[in-house]
Parts: sequence; structure tokens; C-alpha cells
Amino acid sequence: MTSPEGISGPDWSGVQVASSIPAVTSGLNGIILAAGFEERSCAWLKEGRFHQDARCVLIRFRNNVPGNGKVFDQYVALAKERFAPEAIHVVELHQDAPNRMENELGGLLASLPRSVVRLGVDISGMPSYAACMALKSTRFVRNQHPMTVLYTAAKQYNPTFSQYRKLIAKQGGDIELLPDPMALEMRETLILDSFSGYRSQNAKTCLAIMTGYEAHRSTGVVDTVNPSLLLLLYGNPGAPELQWRLDLSRRLHRKFEKGRRTADTVVSTLHFQEALSALETFYDKLIDDYDLVISPIGSKMQTLATYLFWERYPEVQLNFPLPIGYDPKRRPTGTGHSFHVEIEPRQSLFKNAWPTSA
Repeated sequence: MTSPEGISGPDWSGVQVASSIPAVTSGLNGIILAAGFEERSCAWLKEGRFHQDARCVLIRFRNNVPGNGKVFDQYVALAKERFAPEAIHVVELHQDAPNRMENELGGLLASLPRSVVRLGVDISGMPSYAACMALKSTRFVRNQHPMTVLYTAAKQYNPTFSQYRKLIAKQGGDIELLPDPMALEMRETLILDSFSGYRSQNAKTCLAIMTGYEAHRSTGVVDTVNPSLLLLLYGNPGAPELQWRLDLSRRLHRKFEKGRRTADTVVSTLHFQEALSALETFYDKLIDDYDLVISPIGSKMQTLATYLFWERYPEVQLNFPLPIGYDPKRRPTGTGHSFHVEIEPRQSLFKNAWPTSA
């Protein structure tokens, strides 16, 4: 079998293709997912087959995105086709008070029956800060049990290849900004209480960015942190026909390499362990002289890598650049391949180097 990123084999460094979503979900006691706008974020709920006692936790976005309530109602209706009404729970993510989500979700998970132990967290429709809070709540409340991370790729992302070609034809080398990003202009950089890390009094700051295509968000976190050293981790989508996306990310971020000390590397957008290994290498070399801040702006699986790295090194700070809002018309569309990752219990996670698939 060949992966959609051109890598052979069913087990890709901990990431497995979900050849049967019903087979994966049948082993779960519950699923946590965001009731968001992207079509792919409901794939596991729509196609899954769950035990009659399983629970469903929907994360509801409380923000000013038009149509938010209607989309949420659609998720509730879909959940009722799979779960009993009393087995459906709602946790809210408030735009102006994001910290509340972690406490609310943790309290809910702690109140569930002891039999609800094998949980799946679908990060497909979650912004990076929500994904980190959801992973942490699940990992800490159910720390003696494995966790399954679920992810579905979209079929079409913003920008498209045709948009990329137009940008290259118009701007040539470096590209300042995407003309029509999904994330609107920067509002703030978010440092959640749980991921604030431990700051040294005299150490310099090293900022590692999992780059994406919204360079204005990278600018926001660079301006806020003002690092002495900048690390750029570019995402490799794998397949030859998608290499233009790596090139675009490089062109968008090349300006950051001017005027400050910078290092860069390329890691997979899917295989989270590549990002973990890169962060580990940088950490070993820099930790004596720098405080490390990580900003996951790239892929959802790179966000998983960022979270797991923080779990091992909680002195690291996670910084999330937030826009004033999102344009749902520019969201990723379609439903591509689904994947799952089995993460061993938190209690035993660091007896070995890194988590691997079961």
C-alpha cells in the first residue's frame, strides 16, 4: 500500500492510514472533536461505528464567524445518529476566554464512568491551541490509558496550485503575504496558562516556528517574542506533486532569515516523529543557553508533535498567534485520507524515546 504522500507501507513512523474508520472507532469508548466548518472535521463522526455506551464530546466554537450556530446544530444532529442523547456532551471554546476549555473538558472527562478509558481525539477541525488543550486534558485525566489521535486530511487547501503559480508569476522570488488567507489579520499571540513554560532570568530566547502559509501570523509571533535565535521548521507534504507547497512556505518566510540568526530544517507535515526528532536535536544543542518557545502554525500533525514535546519538556513555552477571525469561504475543502496514531499512556510515555504505534 502507498500513502497519499508517496510513502510505502501501512505504518509510517507511528501514523497509520485508517483503511476502515468503523474498525478504528469500534475500539474507542469515546470521541472528542471540534464542531467546526471544515468538511473533513466530521469524517470520523460521520463514518464511525461506536459502542452503544460510548461518549461523544463536541467542542463548540463561541466566536463571531458567520453561520457558527447552524454548523454546530448540524454536528449535534449527526452525533444523535451515532450516540444516545445522554452520551453527547458539549464543551465550549470561547474566543475571548480560551483557557476555560481545558478546565471544562478536564472536568467532564473526570466525571465520566471509569469504563470510558480509550478516547479518540480528532484534531482535524481544531485550531492548534484547542488541539493542545484537548490532548492535555485527555492525557492527564486518563493518564493510565492509551490515547488515539485521529486526523483527516482535506482534499483542497488554501492556497491552490493555480494561486501559487499566479503569485510566482507576479512576485518572482520572495512572497510577502498570501493575498487571501483563511486567517485574517493578527490580533494577539496567545500563551495559555498550561503551556507558559518556565522562563530563565538571563537566558536568551530561541523561537521555533512550525511554518505554514500565513506569514502574517509568523510575523506576529516573531515580533512578540523577538528571539535571539529563530528556528524555521518547514513542512514537507511528501508527494512530488505537492512540493510547490514547501517552496511557497520557504518564499513566504525567507524574509525572517534576514537580520537575525536563523536555522531551518524540513520535517514531514504528516509524520509527527520527524518534527519531534528535529525539536529534540535543537533542544539538546541550545537548552544550556536559550529558553525555547515553539509556535505551531503548520499542520495538525506538527501540532501533535509540539504537544508531545511540551509534555516531555514542560519548561518549553507554546505560543499561538491568533488572527482577528477566519474567513470560512477560504477554508480547506473536501475529505481526503484519514489517519490514526496510537499514543501510549502518559505514565509510561517517557520510559522510551518517543511513542510508537500499537
